[in-house]
Amino acid sequence: MKHKKSLCVIFLLIITLLAACTSDTSMGQSEKKQMVEHVKTVEENEYDLIYFNKSYEQYHNDINEIVSEDYMASIGEETVFGYDNATYTRDDMVNMPQEEYDKHKEHMLNIIRGLGMDKLITTIRISDVYEGNQSNQVNIYTFENKELNDQPFTAIAKKYSLEKRSGTWLITEVEYDKYTYGSEQTAEEKEKGIKELLYQTHDGKVVEYPTVIVLSGVGK
Repeated sequence: MKHKKSLCVIFLLIITLLAACTSDTSMGQSEKKQMVEHVKTVEENEYDLIYFNKSYEQYHNDINEIVSEDYMASIGEETVFGYDNATYTRDDMVNMPQEEYDKHKEHMLNIIRGLGMDKLITTIRISDVYEGNQSNQVNIYTFENKELNDQPFTAIAKKYSLEKRSGTWLITEVEYDKYTYGSEQTAEEKEKGIKELLYQTHDGKVVEYPTVIVLSGVGK
């Protein structure tokens, strides 16, 4: 009898370990990698949209299947560019004729290059996947540093929320906190400003960023 009980315990233990290994392998190697790639794709496309490396149509096509409809709706009124007391949002760009877009692009590239902003280097660090509040939710964090002529320009910390909907992981929300450097600030003040940015910890632990991408160039 004791022998049978021991076998049952061992059998249940093996089943539990196999299930855990299968779950970890599934999330660790495929789904997690896919989710990090989703965030990477959005970050790259956001940069390309703002710096006129892609039209809005190209941008939308590249991220449409990895973000939710409510996410797209939430960012629709965000300003992408502006000049001469006029601003243009993502919603404005949806049906913008190519000829009009090309005129805006030419004008904005002249401004960007005139200010030396075409020399901007953006380094983005992307975290691994962290558990969310529910089983179908996760968080991924990014930390972005912009440098202009080898000098720090801005730092942005972001928290990406993803949900599994109909078997597909989608980005549903992005929260962020931004810090802009000032030339008059001391090194201690700058360090303090960066440390005070939100979204750099998860459940009280400091977020780590194993994936790094570097973006540069305008009007490609």
